[in-house]
Amino acid sequence: MDEDKKITTFMKSLLDEYKQLRGQKKDSGQRPFWDLVVITTADVAQKEAFELQITEKFHRRELPTDLTLIVVPDPPGVRIGNGGSTLTALEFLDTVYGPEIYQKKILLIHAGGWSQRMPSSTILGKIFSLLPHGNPPYQMLDLKLALYWPLVDRVDPGVFLTCADDFLVYSLDTSRDWRIPGKGFTALAHPSPIAVGRTHGVFVIKNIAGMDPMNPVVLSECSEVLQKPTDERMKLHGALLKEETHDFAGGIHIDGDVVYTDSSFYFGVDIIQKLLNWKKSVGSLSCEIDAYGDFLQAVGRCATNKYIHLTSNVSQVTPSLLQMRQGVFDCLNGSDIHVLVMNASTFIHIGTMKELQHHFCQDKNFQRQLAFEKDVFNSWHNWSSKGKTTGTQLFTSTCVVRDKASVSANACVIHSVFNTESSIGADCFIEYCDFELPVNIQEKCILSNCQLLWTETTAQDARLTIPKNTFLHTVPITVESQTKYVTVFFSMDDNLKKSVSLCDVESLPFMGSNIGHLMEVQGLVKEDILPEGIITNVSGSLHSNLSPIGEIVRSEEVSLWNLKLFPAASSMTTSLEEAIQVISHVTGRKSRRVSSAFFSLADLLTYKHIQAMLNYRQRLFEKISA
Repeated sequence: MDEDKKITTFMKSLLDEYKQLRGQKKDSGQRPFWDLVVITTADVAQKEAFELQITEKFHRRELPTDLTLIVVPDPPGVRIGNGGSTLTALEFLDTVYGPEIYQKKILLIHAGGWSQRMPSSTILGKIFSLLPHGNPPYQMLDLKLALYWPLVDRVDPGVFLTCADDFLVYSLDTSRDWRIPGKGFTALAHPSPIAVGRTHGVFVIKNIAGMDPMNPVVLSECSEVLQKPTDERMKLHGALLKEETHDFAGGIHIDGDVVYTDSSFYFGVDIIQKLLNWKKSVGSLSCEIDAYGDFLQAVGRCATNKYIHLTSNVSQVTPSLLQMRQGVFDCLNGSDIHVLVMNASTFIHIGTMKELQHHFCQDKNFQRQLAFEKDVFNSWHNWSSKGKTTGTQLFTSTCVVRDKASVSANACVIHSVFNTESSIGADCFIEYCDFELPVNIQEKCILSNCQLLWTETTAQDARLTIPKNTFLHTVPITVESQTKYVTVFFSMDDNLKKSVSLCDVESLPFMGSNIGHLMEVQGLVKEDILPEGIITNVSGSLHSNLSPIGEIVRSEEVSLWNLKLFPAASSMTTSLEEAIQVISHVTGRKSRRVSSAFFSLADLLTYKHIQAMLNYRQRLFEKISA
């Protein structure tokens, strides 16, 4: 078999095998499955949303029927990172299972966080992100369960840790009886260009130059782990494979210097015991701990504690941070660490809207390896008016194939209903949309959870145009016991996490213009769009609060994440139409304020109506199935 086909063949076999396991007993396949699957969340509200979706997946027989799947939330208070989430989950399992935890093989998936760079996953979670594979389509949870299944019978009881927003395509050498060591840490390592190493963990591997790159799997010692190192540091520590070009098993080809980077890792019961003992000794966590940066950098014969003073990647530096990081180092230093070098593998992180577009719309190699398609679980119809009955508009529907609509060859459409008079441009990703009316979606758009239905007043030639480079996502909310709908919208170039001071809010880039222009065309003032709690003094200058002696505090910063920019409406259809109207205002057309109630993305996390969102998706599922 050609090298470049091995990964595709292995992944197809793996996904086909997992498909047969869905709806069956978890150990009824060709190999045993995980004893426990644990998913961590940012808080209790996210836990409840996850559990509702898990219940629905069991109902549809999309999971092994007897799989024990536990959702563990982070405690309230300061952000504790995925390392803190790991400790919290272990403590919870210890409380529930006691010593039995040391006999279980556990898959731990970190899925907390609010997906600020991928807001279509903010409400229901990135672990339930839709994938263009299967019928009905897989979610990220399904893929995670499939991806690491081949490792279950090659590990002893312990924990295998992964995150919810990345992909691994690989091929294993199944002819050899290799096993992952039962003690310490064993991390998966993937050949990567040096540029990838600058933003990931990099392994310093014993005898790296002497390894056979055509061997799909090599178990090796690791002397230390570097986190987001500079080129000079990678070179100084001997992490580089230096050649003009490199070929690896599975047809992996990389030009220039190569390093082995991280993705996920396993740790044995000895590490579980060490972490539990340390957590019990410190009690509540009061700072951010990173499972990759703090756990893995503490181990290896060359590991030092110098990293604990590097805080550039810490979102919130608290007073106890250095003490806690030193504590983790003391707890784990001296433990074993190995790397499972997977030469026939590629690790891909999809954490932004543009990464989603690239991999799902443009990256044909990635799509082929994971058997991803472009038209998955959709209904393409030609809706036409046919009279009224008791005030309800009736429609005829004729099923047609997708190519009767004008759809770009690389647009990816999943779990949606479309009028066949619609057009969809290049590099568009569309999910959970219900468009009975024709829509003209221009290139490079992402649409999620949007609806546009026929009504009694709909014009026969009605057609909605979505401008190019636009992100749209509709969220149901509950306000004063009423259900409303808010469609958030951004340019694909907007940075939701970019913060500015209050006095510079008008200059914040938005939809190809700025917030000042939006305020002008919508007739808004600063007080209309600022987050709750920010007030103005009598002279009109802005401040967030007053110090005890009455001085104005001006340290508050705002971003597209917490500005109230998005109008609420009484239906999903009206919400989408009003969002498009606001977009047209920002791009310079005639102004007309569409709503008196505006919300931010941060507000939606407070007012979100999870059940309404799930009900909409269930109705859409039934509509497509029928």
